[in-house]
Amino acid sequence: MMLRKILFVAAALVLSYFVGSRFDFVPILKTATALAQGQRSLSSRDSKSGSRPAADASIGGGDIAPIRAVADPYPVFDGIALDPANNLVAISDENHHSLLVYDRASGGKSDAVTEPRRRIMGAATEMGFVAGVTMDPEHHEVYTVNNDSGDQVTVYSYQSDGNAVPARRLFVPHQSWGLSLALGRGELAVTTQELNAVEIYSRTAKDLTKPSRQIVGMDTGLEDPHGVVMDERHNEIVVSNHGNWTQFRPYTNYDPLNLDQKYVPGRFDPASITVYPITANGNVKPERTIQGAHTALNWAMGIDVDAQHDEIAVANYGDDSVLVFKRDDNGDAAPIRRIYGPNTHIVGPVGVAVDTKNNELWVANYGDHTALVFSRTDSGNVAPKRIVRNAPAEAATCGFTNASAAAYDPKRGEILVPN
Repeated sequence: MMLRKILFVAAALVLSYFVGSRFDFVPILKTATALAQGQRSLSSRDSKSGSRPAADASIGGGDIAPIRAVADPYPVFDGIALDPANNLVAISDENHHSLLVYDRASGGKSDAVTEPRRRIMGAATEMGFVAGVTMDPEHHEVYTVNNDSGDQVTVYSYQSDGNAVPARRLFVPHQSWGLSLALGRGELAVTTQELNAVEIYSRTAKDLTKPSRQIVGMDTGLEDPHGVVMDERHNEIVVSNHGNWTQFRPYTNYDPLNLDQKYVPGRFDPASITVYPITANGNVKPERTIQGAHTALNWAMGIDVDAQHDEIAVANYGDDSVLVFKRDDNGDAAPIRRIYGPNTHIVGPVGVAVDTKNNELWVANYGDHTALVFSRTDSGNVAPKRIVRNAPAEAATCGFTNASAAAYDPKRGEILVPN
């Protein structure tokens, strides 16, 4: 019983940490203590009488259904990748830790769910809070990366479906997010948020294989990097950055822990797009940086390079838009096109992909249950050509997937859930 009391008090302390600004700590501690004492008295009284009250089942545990649950029963789209040669689209789902594969021509104007061709999902897949996706049309493989848990890239064949075991796995640093393949070079690029880095691996790397090189350091301009593209036509690596910089000491499986390095304070910087030589390694300065008030960049997420038309498209999560820049833009450059407005149905865009073969631009929405297809040159408040739905049109979105804690505010009758 003492252990139970300690657990109740500890729970109160945790709650007070998240809700401290909402109400005073003392009532929480008193309430938790009273609950613990009440349970102790109840258990003591019952043990003397030999009876078990009806409520004791909830105290003792077991297979007990919750009174209610706040949960999204449908997938939530995240990263997106296209293979126009094989008419495939792959979109990751953070909510149920899955990967959905659609026909490229999927979608339309219907309010009904768009059925995927395949869905990779289940414990054997080793997918967690899956983020970035990339496709290999030559070897018929699709790559995903676990962002907030799992810390690994998982690779599947195009034929994988259901609870499929990955063809191989590659362990990567914590909070890796974006993926890009350079098939001509046999390389895979992975962005890592916490380390402010881009790791380059062999395409077939697996398990604890070290990166062949790494772009990392104060001079790189990498600040919470997300999207990445290896542009082989122009021999460049293009990265989208949320902005802001914080130092984290290395703690990967292949980096020694160095506690003697000098601590550098963090800084607040705006979002950016940074460009490097495709062979970049170490603490290298970007060749170009798109950053500033005129760029309208705001929580830049997924990114794609249209090498054929010399353009960069980026999913702008902060204001529900997609921005398109000239590929060689530098400095405080305004986008040449912006898809934005209520008619676009863009809500929390995370993934973006350009299909030059079919002259289309795809957007994966995190804020609702859709992926949108536009004409490649669309701009302004335009309606999408097609909508791919993973839920009925009227289905609401909870707005969270990786909810790491919860607290109750009795003053306002609210449940607080930090993501």
